[in-house]
Amino acid sequence: MANRSSTPKGRAQRERALAAAFEVFAREGERGTSLRAIARESGMSLTGLMHHFVSKDELLTELLRGTDELAALRWDALAGAGDPGEFMARVMEANAANPARVRLYVHLAASSLDPGHPAHPYFRERFERFRAAVRDHLEARRADGSVDPGLDPDFTAAAFLALVEGAQLQGLNDPSVDVPGLVRRGWKALLGGPVS
Repeated sequence: MANRSSTPKGRAQRERALAAAFEVFAREGERGTSLRAIARESGMSLTGLMHHFVSKDELLTELLRGTDELAALRWDALAGAGDPGEFMARVMEANAANPARVRLYVHLAASSLDPGHPAHPYFRERFERFRAAVRDHLEARRADGSVDPGLDPDFTAAAFLALVEGAQLQGLNDPSVDVPGLVRRGWKALLGGPVS
């Protein structure tokens, strides 16, 4: 029997389930989100939903993976010419308009600390990709002389990731925090430039 998600109907059901999962999560939060509620929202049976996703955690991880794939495509479209600080500041601006996505992200990031959670390998890969993209950008900028040749690309990439993650968490906890501004200024500080 073919994988149900590989048929057009199966892919449509999977996408409908992912959209429903986001709606339920946005409305009910993590505690109120269940496979049963997602199945009801998507118009699928619980058994039908579980043909695509064996657990709520797997489904929510796949939902986040899909949004990250779109962001990765936008980053790749810059072909290394983009500025990671400005790119991430714009991502944070978009996130501010979608706090449910940020809550989902933070929930799964915390859950991913458990090596058995479906989000664990996803976040390890995500963080590695983020650091590699920033490191590659900085190495190219060092080579063309546009950043200090003494700048440590590995450290700066890891510090920038910590800055973005921490700023996003602060913004979720206190909406008065200017997360995009903090990311922009923090990036400039990491590069050794003026932060005004």
